[in-house]
Amino acid sequence: MKTTIEIPENLILDVKRESNSRTIKQAVTIALEEYLRVRRSAALTEILGTFEDFADRETLAGERGEG
Repeated sequence: MKTTIEIPENLILDVKRESNSRTIKQAVTIALEEYLRVRRSAALTEILGTFEDFADRETLAGERGEG
């Protein structure tokens, strides 16, 4: 989709640098994809909760008799 918008130049330059993008289009695409990834992850965490009670690798190995 083609669109015309005004984005602060310093913001575009920062995103280009952080994402190693060669073009503004690539930088904006990466930024939008990252935004959606973060929002979707937050939504999943909200639905599923956190996994604080899960055992770490060392605990699991000990329970299996591997440690």
